[in-house]
Amino acid sequence: MARYEPVQFEKLTPEHKALYENVRGKRPKLVGPFSVLMHNPALAGAVNQVVDVVRKDGKLEKRLYELIVLIVVRNWQAAYAWAVHDPLGRAAGLSGDVVDALQAQRKPVFAKSDERAIYEAITELLDNKKISDGTYQNLVKEIGFDNALEAVACAGLYCMVGSVINAFEVPTPNGEKPF
Repeated sequence: MARYEPVQFEKLTPEHKALYENVRGKRPKLVGPFSVLMHNPALAGAVNQVVDVVRKDGKLEKRLYELIVLIVVRNWQAAYAWAVHDPLGRAAGLSGDVVDALQAQRKPVFAKSDERAIYEAITELLDNKKISDGTYQNLVKEIGFDNALEAVACAGLYCMVGSVINAFEVPTPNGEKPF
């Protein structure tokens, strides 16, 4: 059961209503972590800007972006984010075997070396709070420095998203229980 009440749009200031609409974007309604974050409109707006920079405007290929998201939200056991990003990852080109292995907390067998490099770096970062020199060098070799920076920022963003989802018990869109 969620630990928050939905934001009441009609009680927001005009400035916050505009921000709410911006954060909602093309979604039919504001759900997920943003349904919690909107209780602090400035925070919701800032997080939305980071999401836009990394997800919409970033250089990182969507397949790799979704791989990072799935690695992080599985680590956090953030069911809402998993339920949303599992189909997005598959649609972006991740193999079903990779997604299924991540969900089952098994190391996937990667056919693509860039996916392997992302997995190793992000998993190492989550487990050890840093990336070893060899793993870092391999990541940069596979995807370049700019994409490595986006990958690490994406991981940090979804750690924050996972913490909000779990702390406030954000329900999955359709009652899914992925873990």
